[in-house]
Amino acid sequence: MELVAEFLSVVGALLLSVACGVLVEELMVGGLVRLILARQPEARAVAERKSSKERGERTCLR
Repeated sequence: MELVAEFLSVVGALLLSVACGVLVEELMVGGLVRLILARQPEARAVAERKSSKERGERTCLR
């Protein structure tokens, strides 16, 4: 019975360390990917202007 308890504690410690490592990796890499893939506000404005020109819409600045 002692052997089973020791085995479970070792497996629990290993799973906890792996889970913490995956969590930290997801937070770091996920944040970087979100920053890299986020569209820039000026790029969005340029894309909206191009699409409005294609549709023949006028802006208030013309």
